Amino acid sequence: SITALLRYSIHPTLYRRAHGFTGAHTVRGVTSTSVRDFHGMEPFRGATQGALGYRAPRHAVHAPYRIHIPTTSRHRRVGPGETGGPRPSATNERLEANQFDLVTLSNLCVDVIVPKDTLPASMRGAPKSGTLLEYLGQNPPPEASWEVGGNTNTLIAGARLGMRTSALGHIGDDTFGEFLCKVLGGENSGICSTMLDDGLFEKQGLRNTLVCYVIVDKETNKHEFCSRYDFGPWPLFDNMTELSAGAEEALRNTSAVFVNGFVFDEVPEGLVVHAAKLSQSHGAAVLFDPGPRSWSFDDGGARRHALDTMLRIADIVLMTEEEADAVVGTEDAYEAVGRLMDRKDSNMSWCIVKMGERGALLGDRKTGQMFLQEGYKVDVEDTVGCGDSFAAAIALGFGMCRRGEADIESTLALAGAVGAATAMGEGAGRNVADISRVRGILERNGSSSKVKGALQMIDSAWQTTI
Repeated sequence: SITALLRYSIHPTLYRRAHGFTGAHTVRGVTSTSVRDFHGMEPFRGATQGALGYRAPRHAVHAPYRIHIPTTSRHRRVGPGETGGPRPSATNERLEANQFDLVTLSNLCVDVIVPKDTLPASMRGAPKSGTLLEYLGQNPPPEASWEVGGNTNTLIAGARLGMRTSALGHIGDDTFGEFLCKVLGGENSGICSTMLDDGLFEKQGLRNTLVCYVIVDKETNKHEFCSRYDFGPWPLFDNMTELSAGAEEALRNTSAVFVNGFVFDEVPEGLVVHAAKLSQSHGAAVLFDPGPRSWSFDDGGARRHALDTMLRIADIVLMTEEEADAVVGTEDAYEAVGRLMDRKDSNMSWCIVKMGERGALLGDRKTGQMFLQEGYKVDVEDTVGCGDSFAAAIALGFGMCRRGEADIESTLALAGAVGAATAMGEGAGRNVADISRVRGILERNGSSSKVKGALQMIDSAWQTTI
């Protein structure tokens, strides 16, 4: 039968819920900007190089997830405050041309928070064991400990910024799938598409929604992940050859598509590249974040080819300093950006290295400049989802910059505020990018042109959404 992708979309209005995490410290987001030409630039040395050696905590990333392959569908579209029917269309040109501002490819799951001290003592030292996975499946924690994860972090952050978002991924016909749908539906708002299973998942034993158990050590505030993904084989859906008509329609009608490294564990490279190029051919920007799977691409074979392909075709590449070391062989943010931007076969416009509490560095290929943003202080509850939500703001800003409605400095100011606001919440999913916190962070950091521009970006996005 023809294979396909599930399409699921959400409205910007989603609600926040905290759970499960402890601890607080201080992190710096992105507020001030300096500009530097990167062509022919000498890499930093001495104290500066040391300053750029910060490594983001490994618990600040999510585990990989699954993708769904359905065949038939039913749809409903409900606007905020409506009892049914379509949401009124916006008059802005970008929404007349595109149904969505941001589409994410794959990487959907439900996170279940499990305090480490609640596990049997014999299982606390092996977070990625089949025995532990079986135990958790038989003794599932209560729904109060559940939260949506993976690319839903980027989706929800984008929606709260006023973007119209859509996910292409797997949502199973089970309790966890119902929970994920309820969350993404945002209390009867937005666009929902459900599609029936064609039997492929059942044959592969992958019919259910992927659950990622997040094992939390409350004493150290460190996280470890355990899911059935960890046991392979990869890619999970190596027999996928086509996208559904609904998935291709979404890809043709979006301003941006977000791809991360986990997708290559789920879907063959050829299909990922097809999805990216399909969107690009209709004017969309492709954002690629290799993420914590960066180290898996260094095999000299098919995995490395997939990485090189995405680095060549992506409009925007995002990574941490640690990931830059795996991708280009250096943790020096300036040198890493320079190496990627100097690739002669690259379609890249922006290259961004995220530096944790010290902000972010963006290289702009068109002008040959680097923009370094320093951070502001917030009280941190949890860093999970900060990079995911940061990417949503970058997607919004890139589109606005293309249309002459924003600039790079304002985009980075907004992205930093979104990441910092996420760090102030506990957990990811519905806890990312509380918009009142984003505004508050920006408003507390002066009245510079870039801060005013960041606030205007939010206002402008919402004016075209409601």
